[in-house]
Amino acid sequence: MIRHHPDETLLLAYAGGAADEALSLIVAAHMAFCETCRARVRKLETIGGSLLEDLRPVALSDDALDAALAKLDKMLPEKPAPRRAYGASARAGATIKNGTPDVLRPYIGGDLRDARWRRMGPNLSYLPLFRRGPVTARLLRGVPGAATGMHRHAGEEYTLVLRGGFRDVTGDYGPGDLQMMEGDMRHNPVADTSEDCINLAVTTGALKFEDWPHKIVAPLFGF
Repeated sequence: MIRHHPDETLLLAYAGGAADEALSLIVAAHMAFCETCRARVRKLETIGGSLLEDLRPVALSDDALDAALAKLDKMLPEKPAPRRAYGASARAGATIKNGTPDVLRPYIGGDLRDARWRRMGPNLSYLPLFRRGPVTARLLRGVPGAATGMHRHAGEEYTLVLRGGFRDVTGDYGPGDLQMMEGDMRHNPVADTSEDCINLAVTTGALKFEDWPHKIVAPLFGF
């Protein structure tokens, strides 16, 4: 049973297309587990569509088309857009195969079992998915009982459990649960002892570890 969901602000940003790639990805992955949030997003999208239908048309100036085309002519060619796996299919209700939400497959290159983990020591591994400025999306894997290390946050931290589970001062988290932390909120997630814990994590700033070993090592791995 899923006990921890995105708040209404995050779901509204997702439904309205205002969430960035990383937040859209983690919300879409959560919705692959959670019919409740899929229904909430469908409702928000319906409300948004109704509001758009009620807007009164606004007349354009006679040269509006020419002005728009002129701006397009001045634009420089852009690099291909990053892979996005959270479009209309995710909003309609993505599926999970072999323990992997469909929305994650383009980023991993297959199932979680195909992930090419990078070790950070005997207990923790990670797989970077992408970085957009200060925003980072990555997979984290901890062996049973592994502790992340006590830390605070320079920005926000969103963690979605994909497999296994963890616990900290805020509660217990299992597959589909989404944790949201920020600022001086302090915690040390510890993986359940039954199996490896695999999470999708999105951060908007660095983690601020309290002990010196983590303070030294974390920046080397992009944390």
